[in-house]
Amino acid sequence: MLTLLRSLVKKSKIMIIAYHIYDNWRTKRRFLSGKNESCSGSTHAGMSLSSSLDYINQVFNDYLKYSGISTTMLRNKRVLEIGPGDNFGVALKFLVAGAQKVVCLDKFFSQRNPEKQYRIYQELRAQLNENERRMYDSIINLDKGITIDPQKLLYIHGTGIEGADKIFDPASFDFILSRAVLEHLYDSDMAFGVMDRLLIPGGYMIHKIDFMDHGLFSGKGFHPLTYLTISEPIYKLMTYYSGKPNRRLINYFKQKLSELRYDTKIFITHIVGMESEMMPHKETVVYGVDYFDSTISLLKIIRPRLQCEFKNIPDEELMVQGIFLIAKKFSPWESLSHEK
Repeated sequence: MLTLLRSLVKKSKIMIIAYHIYDNWRTKRRFLSGKNESCSGSTHAGMSLSSSLDYINQVFNDYLKYSGISTTMLRNKRVLEIGPGDNFGVALKFLVAGAQKVVCLDKFFSQRNPEKQYRIYQELRAQLNENERRMYDSIINLDKGITIDPQKLLYIHGTGIEGADKIFDPASFDFILSRAVLEHLYDSDMAFGVMDRLLIPGGYMIHKIDFMDHGLFSGKGFHPLTYLTISEPIYKLMTYYSGKPNRRLINYFKQKLSELRYDTKIFITHIVGMESEMMPHKETVVYGVDYFDSTISLLKIIRPRLQCEFKNIPDEELMVQGIFLIAKKFSPWESLSHEK
C-alpha cells in the first residue's frame, strides 16, 4: 500500500494529501508506542567528514555572528540546544568556548553511525589548541568509544521543547537555540511560552527557521507555496505528529516576540523561488538585488488560492522562506524602560 501511495502522489495533489495523512497517522502510532527513532535529524549521515566539520563550525559561527554574541559572553553560561540531531559538535563548540553546561533536547532520537560520529569528534579535537583540548577532554572521552560527561553535556530525547518546563526549572538557561527545528513544532505558542519561562531575563533565543514546504508539494513539481492552500483541519491531519512544516511564517514570529516583549532582530535567509540561501543574511531585502519580477509573479499566481490566514500577508513577508531570529529577553529594568 505504501509503495502504491508513493507512486500516486507524484500525479495528484489529492493523493499527496492522502499519503501524508496516512504517514502522519503512522508516525503517531509509532511515537505513542515508544518508538521515537527517526532519520529526519540525521544531518551528518550523507556528509563527508570534512563537510560535517565545516557544517558544525558554520552553525556555531552563525549563532555568534548574527546574534552579535562574543565567546566571552558564553563563559559560565547555560545553553539549551533544541534538536541537535545526530551529532553534538555544536554543543561541544559552546562548551569549549566557555559555556558551563549544554543540554541537547530532542523529541526524536536521530539515527546515527557511532563510528562516523567518533571520527567527527576526533577531528573536532584536532582543530583545537592545547588549552582547548584539555577542556574538550574533560567533556568527552574518546579513549574507548564515546563517553560524555552529563554534568557538562546532557542529552535528553523523547521530550520536545513543549514539555521541557516539566524537566527544568524556570530561568534555567541563558541561551536557547535551534537550527531547522521550530518549523516542525505544531504548537508554536506553547513552545514559545515554555522557552520564555526557561530563559533568564537578559537571555537570548537564537533560531534559524525554514519556511519552505520541505518537498511536500514543491518536490512533486507544484508551486512552492501550495502547502499554504490547504485548509487548517486537513493540514493538521497531514502534519501534526510527523513534524512536517507548521506554516508559521515571518509575520507570526514578529507578532509572537512582540507579545513576549523581546528585543528582536530578524535576518532573512531565503526568498521564494530562489534555490540558494541568501548570504549574508539580511534584515531587509531589496528589489532587483534579492528578489525580482519573477518573485512577485510567483506570489500573484498563488495568492487567490491561499487560505484566508495567508491571503492578506504582504508580498515582502509572503516571499520570505526562511529567517534567522535573534531575540533578547528584557530584564525587569529594561522592560520598564522599553514601556516608557
